[in-house]
Amino acid sequence: MFDWDMYADVSLERIVPKTDNVTAFSEWARVRGEWSEYPSVGAWVNLSGGKHTELVTGFDATHVHTKGGNTVVAGAVDAGQGNGVYSHRTERTSPRVVGYFAPKFEDGCPPTADPDDHRGGTPSEAWIWPGAALPVDERSVTASHLVYGARNTSVRTVQAALAAEVGLDYAAAPGTFGPRTKAAVAAFQRKLGLTGADADGVFGRYSLTELGRRQGFVVLGLDFFDGRHQADDEATPPAQSATGHTAIPLKAVTFSHVPDGSTAAAAKEACRILGVPEAHWVPGILVAAKRESSYDFNAVNAWDSNATGPSQSDGHPLNCSRGVLQVIPPTFAAYHQPGTSNAVYDGVANICAAMHYVMARYGVYRNGSNLAGRVCQFDPTRGPCGY
Repeated sequence: MFDWDMYADVSLERIVPKTDNVTAFSEWARVRGEWSEYPSVGAWVNLSGGKHTELVTGFDATHVHTKGGNTVVAGAVDAGQGNGVYSHRTERTSPRVVGYFAPKFEDGCPPTADPDDHRGGTPSEAWIWPGAALPVDERSVTASHLVYGARNTSVRTVQAALAAEVGLDYAAAPGTFGPRTKAAVAAFQRKLGLTGADADGVFGRYSLTELGRRQGFVVLGLDFFDGRHQADDEATPPAQSATGHTAIPLKAVTFSHVPDGSTAAAAKEACRILGVPEAHWVPGILVAAKRESSYDFNAVNAWDSNATGPSQSDGHPLNCSRGVLQVIPPTFAAYHQPGTSNAVYDGVANICAAMHYVMARYGVYRNGSNLAGRVCQFDPTRGPCGY
């Protein structure tokens, strides 16, 4: 459970089993081809025939370096019921070392000693964790990761910075961008002299880069802030985005109802049009569609805070959430997929726009591998939360 908790703290719990049984996770790893005789950073080591486990923090030619819960200080005898979290060093050839569960990380292979690592990594003779402070080149955040509802390491870095700037207490939800973090962002924006809509708790380019300048981290992906919705102006040519969508004028969106259809088929067609694999996108879309519309192409939400604006031809206010993934028309227009219908209720067009939106707003990869992790409404293991 200690190992699992450490993964959960950095939003990686979905890639590892939740179990308090060392033998069980070892078998889980073997079945999935994620077992190794060599250490790698982040691996779970099986010690003493399944009696204990720790997390690998580094290795050299002769030793594996680990941290473990329920352990004792180095040099003391560990009978499996220790009194804290300690660092240890064990000879790699020790009979205590059974092997290693080496999880498949979404961003590639970590430092590894395995000459044939199943994740494709290049073997290293040694890699030692540098200590409590992150190396300077790792003190960075990604702009698209810092949105409300996100849970990742960029959020944790920013929370620590906000704690120093405005006293944010994030102990209850480290790494999660929730109401307290949003309020702290707003407080920091006011500290910078921003007011009104410029101090709404949503990071802009200036507030985020200034926080980084003051607290010593670099902001990556600043072009995220260039992807705001365009003004509804026909004279302005539509801009092609990094994710491949082309904005259309809001007045070009149509509101005619469409024949209901298969959400799965529409999701697969959307993946084909966008040129992305189905493996992660289709299951996630089906989860979100069930929660958002019960798979109803013509669903409309006329009661929440979006239900504003003049009435349209379908009898509902302009900004109501509509369609199988409940996209509001301004978002549908801003993230429209060329070649698809301008009808907001069209299943394929609605799904394509939603896919572009979550890629731009939440930093979802084009292959969708981090969709469930970045957007909880698409994650079957977490409760509904909107998007």
